[in-house]
Amino acid sequence: MFNETDLRELAAFDGQGSPVLSLYLDVDPTRYTTDQYRLTLRNLLESVPELDPADKARVEQFVDLEYDRQARGLACFSCQKQDFWRAYTFNVPVDSAIMVDRRPLVRRLVDLLHTYGHIGVVAVDSLGARFYTFHLGSLEEASGTVGEDVKRHKQGGWSAARYQRHEDEAALGNLRVFAELTEDYARQHQWRRLVLAGTDSNLARFSDMLSPQMRKLVVGTTPLGLNATLQEVRQRAEAVALEARNTYIQKLAEDLIVTAAKGGNASLGLDATLDALQSGRIYQLLFSESYSVPAEEIRRCQSCNYLSPKREDRCPVCGGATEPLPDAVNTIARRAITQGAEVIVLPDGNPLAREGHHIGAYLRY
Repeated sequence: MFNETDLRELAAFDGQGSPVLSLYLDVDPTRYTTDQYRLTLRNLLESVPELDPADKARVEQFVDLEYDRQARGLACFSCQKQDFWRAYTFNVPVDSAIMVDRRPLVRRLVDLLHTYGHIGVVAVDSLGARFYTFHLGSLEEASGTVGEDVKRHKQGGWSAARYQRHEDEAALGNLRVFAELTEDYARQHQWRRLVLAGTDSNLARFSDMLSPQMRKLVVGTTPLGLNATLQEVRQRAEAVALEARNTYIQKLAEDLIVTAAKGGNASLGLDATLDALQSGRIYQLLFSESYSVPAEEIRRCQSCNYLSPKREDRCPVCGGATEPLPDAVNTIARRAITQGAEVIVLPDGNPLAREGHHIGAYLRY
């Protein structure tokens, strides 16, 4: 199962002069047949003339003989000249893409982790609760509990109010127990996002019983009963998580523009963001999904790896020879990850793009 440790390993890998193949393939069985995604794979591989035949053969071997055909997406990274091979399967959507460079293409994986990683789902009503843990679309844990029976009495007269109070107290008591269990599950399974399922009235009371820290994890709610199938739960959780992620990153981009305009700890544009990266000040890096930089726009020092936005043949830091940097955005994202920064990929048409910046960052200081 792919996790943050795998991401950091990929971000740190360097082909040392040997090309690294990064391949993402949409193999969703609800959308494509085996022949269809194999055709997509063949077209992708043929679109890169500089592809090492050994890397091509390794990917084809994996897809034909090793892949179990149960996932919705694949990611393969190969540098056979350095004896490097990593392959991951996902049960969440993956867009097909290919790249050959000196390092793996990791920014797509960052987006998957931040959208679908470590999601907890709690479905509650007055009688019971079910707890689910999903990571990248795969179920890691599911369990349930039943609280005190809540009987609805129809009698009238003087005892009706007493019965009603008992029922309400039992229902509230159950929700308190479920809230405590939610806190335990969140810590045990390291939830990063929480989706609540149930009726509006139950969820309103249940949310009030969660700690402030737990309420911060809640990314949305959905009307779902305890008898929902696992597929229904997963689909609803993914939809809520995706909508919440889109809302969050759009707001983050808007706030970044305002913060930079006020002279706060933020950078806008390539030059300012690159300067912040090389001084280790980036806390959150944001850039448009389709943003690219011409190879000559940024040059990398072959001695100290300094990245210069100026077209100079010699490094301004150590005087070493420089070379053009293809796919500079991936390099910037990778370095930000290795520095412990959060990388956020924005959809096209985001607030940064509308301002003509395409890239920016929140800074540590």
